[in-house]
Amino acid sequence: MTSSIITVATMKGGSGKSTLASCLAVHWHLGGRRATIIDTDPQRSIVRLAARERALGGVTVVEDATEEAWKAAKRHANGFGPVIIDTPGFRSQSTLACLFMTDFVLVPVKPSPFDVDRMVDTLNLLTNGVSGRRPLFRCVLTQTTRDSVIAKHVRAELTEAGFPVLKSEMTNRVIYAEAALWGATPSLIERTGAAARDIAAIADEVEDILNVSRAVVA
Repeated sequence: MTSSIITVATMKGGSGKSTLASCLAVHWHLGGRRATIIDTDPQRSIVRLAARERALGGVTVVEDATEEAWKAAKRHANGFGPVIIDTPGFRSQSTLACLFMTDFVLVPVKPSPFDVDRMVDTLNLLTNGVSGRRPLFRCVLTQTTRDSVIAKHVRAELTEAGFPVLKSEMTNRVIYAEAALWGATPSLIERTGAAARDIAAIADEVEDILNVSRAVVA
């Protein structure tokens, strides 16, 4: 992957946004890419995670909760690895600015009716465009129970509404919380485990979409 800017955004808190951002960054970092996370969330979830013992395996984390956070992303995108922006779980000028200049948006969706109803605000924003620009985006189901009725229903509901969804899911596993105790992700704790494979599948799918997008533009 070249130096793409990937923004993880949703107007709904508790969807696994910071977990998704940190897991993707660590996965790419372990694969030899210089991943950078821009933490724009005032809760500082990823900044605090990186301060723990395992320090996200050495991934660079930049804290910037201002409206100028997109500039930090642009600066770090001049390198050779992906830049992942973790945004607040609410509408903010910082989020809107990042959405305007990002290469790709991931919208984490927890499979519950309450989360979907609130998350639709984010999807409508992306579908209608940000400042006249419609960014490339995909929904990704998080905290799912594999093959559960609710996960299948939410996936079908989003697809029917015209919102593209990644085939891969982030299955609910205890290792995410356990790894976070040491400032790690599943890929650092158990690189060949089920959670690490989930993360790898999501990362591969994102890369494929970005590569196709670049080929079309070229």
